[in-house]
Amino acid sequence: MTIEQRFDTIQNQLNTVCELLQLSINSLNTKKAVAGFLNKSEKTIDNYINNDIFIENKHYFINENNRVEFIPFAIVEFKKNPKHKIKMIEVKKEEKITLSETSSKILKGLIS
Repeated sequence: MTIEQRFDTIQNQLNTVCELLQLSINSLNTKKAVAGFLNKSEKTIDNYINNDIFIENKHYFINENNRVEFIPFAIVEFKKNPKHKIKMIEVKKEEKITLSETSSKILKGLIS
């Protein structure tokens, strides 16, 4: 078998895999399918929508029947790049409280 024939064989196999992948990705348009693909519960998918982790018109849209329909390629990208798992921790600055002289004496009396 020549190199050209091997490349043709590999190209044909790759095309077949791409077609199968396209068919499987197109099935990622329901909540149940997305939950299974992401290994999450349907309630978690609802939370992603309610908490704007899934963005309307990017990850999903509302179809003509007023139902959520997911965008398969965005869901695959979401799984590949899990930025939703990174949580920002906000550090609160300590606020200094100034007490009046009377309040200060009362508190000192309680501590003593």
